[in-house]
Amino acid sequence: MYMSATTVRRGLYGIFAGGLLAFGSAAIVMPVANATPDACSQGGIATTASSVSANTAAYLSAHPQTDQALTDIAKQPSDQAEQAYQVYFDANPQIANELQAINQPADDLLAQCGVNVTPTPISEILQSL
Repeated sequence: MYMSATTVRRGLYGIFAGGLLAFGSAAIVMPVANATPDACSQGGIATTASSVSANTAAYLSAHPQTDQALTDIAKQPSDQAEQAYQVYFDANPQIANELQAINQPADDLLAQCGVNVTPTPISEILQSL
C-alpha cells in the first residue's frame, strides 16, 4: 500500500492536533480536579452538611428499625426525648458509633473552623450526648 507524502503529513498533523487538544483539555481540567475545597468556606461547610445529611439518610434507609425508633423518640416532648435518646444509644452502642462516624465531618468543622454544623436532627442529638 502506497501513501503519499500529503496523506502522511495529514495523518501526523491530525495526531499532533489531537495530542494538543488532549493535553490542553487536561491542563484546563487538572487544576480544578486537584483543587481541595476550603472546608471552612461556606461552600465547604455546605458540602460537608450535605454529605452528612445524605449519609445519615442512607444509613436510616438501610436500617428501618433504627429509623423508626429514632422517629418515635423525636415525637416525644424534648425533655423526655433527650433521656430516651440517651437510653436508646446506651442500649445500642454500635448504632451510636456508626451514626457518630457518619456525623464526624460535621463535628470536625467545629474544631477546624469554629463552626457548629448540625445538618440533621440526629447530628444535634449526637453532639449533646
